[in-house]
Amino acid sequence: MIALCGGCRPSGRCRLGITRMTMGDDGVASAALRCDAANQGGPMVAHGGWTAAVFDDVLGRIPGFLGTMAVTASLTVDFLKPVPVERDLVARAWMEARDGRRLRLAGVLHLAAGMAELARAQGVWIERRPDHFDRHRRWLRDQTG
Repeated sequence: MIALCGGCRPSGRCRLGITRMTMGDDGVASAALRCDAANQGGPMVAHGGWTAAVFDDVLGRIPGFLGTMAVTASLTVDFLKPVPVERDLVARAWMEARDGRRLRLAGVLHLAAGMAELARAQGVWIERRPDHFDRHRRWLRDQTG
């Protein structure tokens, strides 16, 4: 089982298809997942937005494994091969560096069978302050339009 985000909690399942995620002793997290055919962008291949969302979720869980909470500042995805739908996949993620509140994270997505690498990602997450969401709500309330 996997902890669900606010968007997935009502349905009781991860809409990205992540079913399990564990952190290894080596500091590398591993997630089991599968792209549902509803997320295809081309015939029997995942939409690139699904792949990016998976990386945002999987890399974004690394800070939690390390005992902190962080939000995405930037995310870059390199699409290497088409990601097939309805096939077992594995995403791996780890922290490459930390500078104060900035965490540099990276990951790969590959087929579970054969381990062919499909995509890579890297990004920066910022450790959030306790009032992060309150500050956002105040900012949004102050916007006009």
